[in-house]
Amino acid sequence: MARITRRTFVAAPSSLVWDLAQDFAQWHPRLNIYTGGPESSPELVVTVLEQDDEAHTLSYSMPEPPFPITDHRARISITADTETTCYAEWSAEFETDPGIMQLLEDQLGDDIFKLALDRLASAAQDEHASRVTSG
Repeated sequence: MARITRRTFVAAPSSLVWDLAQDFAQWHPRLNIYTGGPESSPELVVTVLEQDDEAHTLSYSMPEPPFPITDHRARISITADTETTCYAEWSAEFETDPGIMQLLEDQLGDDIFKLALDRLASAAQDEHASRVTSG
């Protein structure tokens, strides 16, 4: 099984990042989540498989991935580093032709995961900064 993972440092508390991470629309507008499965045909649909608010993890699958992959399962996790910093990680496992893994590393790993994690980090850091300065 192939695996792609991206991880980024976030200068904000893990609980704040987790709150934002659960709402894909805030930081990844191309994803639409349906906990019961797809109900329409937006650009990308994901189905939540597991969500653990205590461990700050969310697992999902894409019934119809836009890439030549099968048996897709992804996981987003937020791990505390200190009281005010954490790491956000996004990984996916799937079956695919080994000959296209570099393309998937670029398209899925960098163009989707990395960009989305950077956007999540920016949103969380901005929110954290506004809370610190107004509090």
